[in-house]
Amino acid sequence: MELMNAKPAQIWRLLIPQSFWMFTEEVPEDELIFHYRDHIYFVNQDGSVLALPKPACFDMLDMGTLLECLATSDDTIDFDDEGEFDYGFVLKQMGYIVPVREKREKATYQIEIFNTALPKAHATRYEMKHVDFGFALYHALMRCHELNTKTDWEYEHEVKRIVKVDAKASGKVQVNL
Repeated sequence: MELMNAKPAQIWRLLIPQSFWMFTEEVPEDELIFHYRDHIYFVNQDGSVLALPKPACFDMLDMGTLLECLATSDDTIDFDDEGEFDYGFVLKQMGYIVPVREKREKATYQIEIFNTALPKAHATRYEMKHVDFGFALYHALMRCHELNTKTDWEYEHEVKRIVKVDAKASGKVQVNL
């Protein structure tokens, strides 16, 4: 799957189970609102993420009331204002754990990560065997975070693509999800 040009909300949808998404009919496709553990997260079209502690009876709120809570809360976290722009940082703050289910297809995935500041430089490539796509994506995003941290944020690493390796054939098959 080519991820370089994917919208941030698309990537978050690949990670967060649909049962956690909120107001799916009202939220534009390039945005996402979801709850996880003790916060509600708002992914904007530009990729910025806001977090709001879950209000009491959050599941009974309408979108207007929820947005009002976001605007008026003193406890809202704006990850961009905190200087944290990558998925890995937000995932760590969330305490995110990849859902693991036996019924998900396991495969070998080749992951390619590139440095956006030096796009012509050699990309990092590695394979993960016998994992599902969600775990491969999570691992790749956390690897980007690790590389960003190691370079003291002078470089920004992003997942370029995740390709399912066809074990039966000698080539690779790109997964289109």
